[in-house]
Amino acid sequence: MISVLRDITYDVRYNMHMIKIIFFDIDGTLLKLGAKEMTPRIKETLQILHKKGIKLVLATGRPSFVVPSFPDVVFDGTLSFNGQYCFNDHEVIYKNPMNKDDVTRIIRNAADLAHHVQVATSKRMVANGYEADLEEYFTIANQRLYVADNFDEAIQTEVYQVMAAAKASEHEALLQGTKNAKIVCWWPKAVDIIPADGGKNIGMEKMLAYYGIDRSECMAFGDGGNDQDMLAYAGIGVAMGNALEEIKKIADHVTDSADEDGIYTACKHFGLL
Repeated sequence: MISVLRDITYDVRYNMHMIKIIFFDIDGTLLKLGAKEMTPRIKETLQILHKKGIKLVLATGRPSFVVPSFPDVVFDGTLSFNGQYCFNDHEVIYKNPMNKDDVTRIIRNAADLAHHVQVATSKRMVANGYEADLEEYFTIANQRLYVADNFDEAIQTEVYQVMAAAKASEHEALLQGTKNAKIVCWWPKAVDIIPADGGKNIGMEKMLAYYGIDRSECMAFGDGGNDQDMLAYAGIGVAMGNALEEIKKIADHVTDSADEDGIYTACKHFGLL
């Protein structure tokens, strides 16, 4: 059952015309966790939204080169690396690579904690060793852990995200001595590390400016800790029924779970379908 956490008094007829762009997290939101394809109902929902002129944007922690494509659904942009590398079919709209000294320090800190890391550039991901929790982290999103001999070479290029296996009690130590880095987390045993001045909300800001759309005219769907800033920034932030409790608390609206086609339910609720 849907629950509204804040007293939103949108006029449904007005709201249908107000929303011009919608941002979607992928894993646990657009897709059931671990799934590779969206359900027929969600595909049809997106097709109807786009036909009505609403722009659709993917907003994910995934690297740009492993963002899935969905046949018969048109997306107008992608925020990859949790908003650090934003693009559409025509051009790169915004990029915000990590401080190189921070990358080096995080790798050293992880080693001190007996952890390996995987770094992501705009073209590839490479790890400096195998770790079961880190491998599981990538498996959840149908990705792989790539242990590479040329890891040191990879970190000399622009790194947009560092992924590491780490529990909450290790987060502070993992960032010790960094200048511009923060942790965003959607799974309890691993983290994404991005620039402290970045995030999905920053990517949203850049995408809205690119298309000339006001913040009040956007909606966003998410479920994980890395979606918190995105839902708070959106004109309407919608948490999935399977979202973390802290995400539900800051959302404007809580819909059904990804397993129950919650995106469809919310779009019906707000008069977008």
